[in-house]
Amino acid sequence: MTQIVRFSGWMAALAAVTALTVPGMAQAQTDPQRVYRCPDNSYTNDLSEVREKNCKLIDNANVSILSSPGMPPKVIGSGPREGGSKAAPGNQAVRVAPATQKERDAEARRILEQELQQQQARLEQLLKEYNNGHPDYLPSERIAGGGVKGGEYAQRVAEMRDQIAMTQANIAALQRELQKYPQ
Repeated sequence: MTQIVRFSGWMAALAAVTALTVPGMAQAQTDPQRVYRCPDNSYTNDLSEVREKNCKLIDNANVSILSSPGMPPKVIGSGPREGGSKAAPGNQAVRVAPATQKERDAEARRILEQELQQQQARLEQLLKEYNNGHPDYLPSERIAGGGVKGGEYAQRVAEMRDQIAMTQANIAALQRELQKYPQ
């Protein structure tokens, strides 16, 4: 009796799997836009070939189609431009007029100097607040009765020290960058 129950349970599971699989196969027959990967690493959407080679459906995959070795690849936009001139090779740098480059360098230098001034002002403010490692206590760091929450205060002092170090590193980097541009 238990073997009959096991067998019928197995058959029910097989029937459920078959019921789920068959509609998927029918849908694949009506949707030719799907792509299948075959065991020989070829890709197809021909359903007879899919069945013959036992190919697997690829879901949500990007597939690139490459031409065979005998065919030259077609590149979009590689033809002659207006006036009959061909496009410049991609590995050559585009030359910029010296006056244009000088203007770009001056603008870059101006931006860097402005950023340097902002960072220097920030450093000055941070050092003032830091007060040589003894910043003023905040009201939230005080305990009723005149005590101080030492952990919160120490954490804030460490954060201030880190901000000062970061700002000093930013200033040094901006100064190095400014040296690259002529005055």
